[in-house]
Amino acid sequence: MICNFQQLIREAKKKKGVVVGVPSPEDLSSIKTIIQAKKENIASFILAGNKEKIISLLEENSGSAADMEIIATASEEEAAAKIVELANQSKVHVILKGFLPTASLMKPILDKEKGLRTGNLLSDIMIAENPGPNYTGLLGITDGGLNILPDLNQKKQIIENAVKVYHKLGYEKPKVGIMAAVETIKDSMPATVDAGALTEMNKKGEIVGCEIYGPLALDIAVSPEAAQHKGVINPVAGLAQIMVVPNIESGNLLGKAFTYYLHLTVAHVVMGARIPILIPSRNESDEDKIHSVALGVICA
Repeated sequence: MICNFQQLIREAKKKKGVVVGVPSPEDLSSIKTIIQAKKENIASFILAGNKEKIISLLEENSGSAADMEIIATASEEEAAAKIVELANQSKVHVILKGFLPTASLMKPILDKEKGLRTGNLLSDIMIAENPGPNYTGLLGITDGGLNILPDLNQKKQIIENAVKVYHKLGYEKPKVGIMAAVETIKDSMPATVDAGALTEMNKKGEIVGCEIYGPLALDIAVSPEAAQHKGVINPVAGLAQIMVVPNIESGNLLGKAFTYYLHLTVAHVVMGARIPILIPSRNESDEDKIHSVALGVICA
């Protein structure tokens, strides 16, 4: 079971033969991530975009164009389409967004004929080393990146995507907390109603490979003492390993609180397509991006 980012990097290095495709890595941040990941033997790379600019950036930052395949394309749209084409040919196993809009990357990925859709919902999961005093493993938050206001069926798929990540990380039966403002079901609070329904779906075997409980307020999810004080008795209460948030605003705010208040390093991966997709924020640190590449490799 991978419990911290040192172990994540170490396990990613053991997984040989994973190729990361990067469309338009034509900025300093992308190039630094690629160079460092290659030097640490986390993955191999295929780059697509302005070949002269990519080579120049590599050489200016002590990288080597000879260490990776570089494909010349005329535009960022063509670069994204080429990487998706290679993924369909099983020549690329993870996609890392370079210096192009997320929409430009997602368009060929979601193409019904030539894309990487599986019929499942795509969702983002962020992981961090658990900052709580009660648990030393990795804590996941989903989905604060893609799905704005997921309905019950979409939340089921978000959970399934996150559980796949945790299985890859070595967690046999991760504890999934369905987050809300309170720990009781109230008709006036739809997030609590969905939480109760998801808990029942887990009990009936409609969502497998994990333990689900909700609704859980944040304190009840992370503190056994708070759970005991409130009389919430469940294996997930106080020890949640995956937090499923009710909407994108809550996930985004909680994730950024980890980064900007707790100063935690994080990693992200988008699941639900045929291969993992990495869409790092421009404001993420170099360390975060390396962790995301390692996470993508583990999930590939």
